[in-house]
Amino acid sequence: MKGAQLPLAVHLRDTASFESFFAGDNVDVVVALRALSAPVLLFGAAHSGRTHLLQAACREHGGAYLPLTELASLGPSLLDGYAESPALFIDDVDTVSHDATWCTALIRVIDRLRSDSHPYVLSAAAAPDRMEIARADLRTRLSQCAVFGLRPLDDDQRRALLQLRARLRGIQLPDEVSRWLLTTRARDTGSLIEAIEILDRETLTRKRRLTLPLAQAALADASARTSPD
Repeated sequence: MKGAQLPLAVHLRDTASFESFFAGDNVDVVVALRALSAPVLLFGAAHSGRTHLLQAACREHGGAYLPLTELASLGPSLLDGYAESPALFIDDVDTVSHDATWCTALIRVIDRLRSDSHPYVLSAAAAPDRMEIARADLRTRLSQCAVFGLRPLDDDQRRALLQLRARLRGIQLPDEVSRWLLTTRARDTGSLIEAIEILDRETLTRKRRLTLPLAQAALADASARTSPD
């Protein structure tokens, strides 16, 4: 059944879907996640799209999504209730892999999922051979997944990403605005998407179409609101 079993206070982002993910050179990753015929491990830098893809896969296949960066303080016993999940999507495995107790819990849930032929997807900031892992047998299990490193977008792909996310929000994004965003904003996927979200809110609030002066003012105001005093 499509949908997601949501643990605790974890929610899937409304915008996290395969349709809203601009794959660029990562089409093979999307294909693997949609099929999910084998366990998958994704790795990539912050804001590379790992969380978006895990949540999209969870929405597509059902099961549970566990972001360990948010949930690690609850301890490894958190995983006990998910060994029988129909599918499991564990984000940021490397935030706990240095801890042997967490490693043991991860091994236990991975082994159960594999023995029951239930699909699972894991994410980390680095490939298994470059992660700090307290138990070698967890590294072995991670390496047995289909491992994909997310490739960064080039400038043409970043421009296409901006257009896609603007179109999904009903915004007409002028070329001069997208050029300005790419020359003045951080160029990672997360920062560019955040800029589009801010511009969407501001055009609705100000009831004006998007122009370069509006974009510059809106993002300057947003930056001022989030800057420390």
